Amino acid sequence: MMPYLDEVKQILAENPSLNLSGHFYPCSKEEVVELERLIGFKLPLAYKEFLFWSGKGLGSFEIGSEFYYDQDLIDLQRMAKDLLTDNNAPFELPDDAFVFWGHQGYQFAFFRASEGDNPPIHYYIEAGEGEKEEIKWNYQAHFTDFLITEMRDQARHIENARRIEDEIARDWTRG
Repeated sequence: MMPYLDEVKQILAENPSLNLSGHFYPCSKEEVVELERLIGFKLPLAYKEFLFWSGKGLGSFEIGSEFYYDQDLIDLQRMAKDLLTDNNAPFELPDDAFVFWGHQGYQFAFFRASEGDNPPIHYYIEAGEGEKEEIKWNYQAHFTDFLITEMRDQARHIENARRIEDEIARDWTRG
């Protein structure tokens, strides 16, 4: 058993609003081996632990983003490189970069396989008008920090939406 996701799993236990229990869809060993073969290098242990735990889906977590094995992670690598090329970005992805998350074709997150078993996360977002293209190096200290931040953000958004729904329902019944 790998220890990297212990804190991530604790966050899930502390945030029942995420409602993800029983909705874990793991990758098989063969799928992870095939992914490593296709990208040409070994994935960091923390990411592999994630794939074996819920690499094909984790309930509603990260819906709307390209994040899971079944969403064609190889195509996500191409999308990120194309985005940098289309924006004439003054940098390229390193050879050992693996893009594991993309959102609506204008932002992505990646790690470098050479940066350890639970590597830092680097982030790119397409510049808006008057903004400069950049990669935010060390956006998160570790892959697991990225997961924890995303889960906490999603739990906060769910709780805010429920609070607003409750307020609207109370106001509607008074009127």
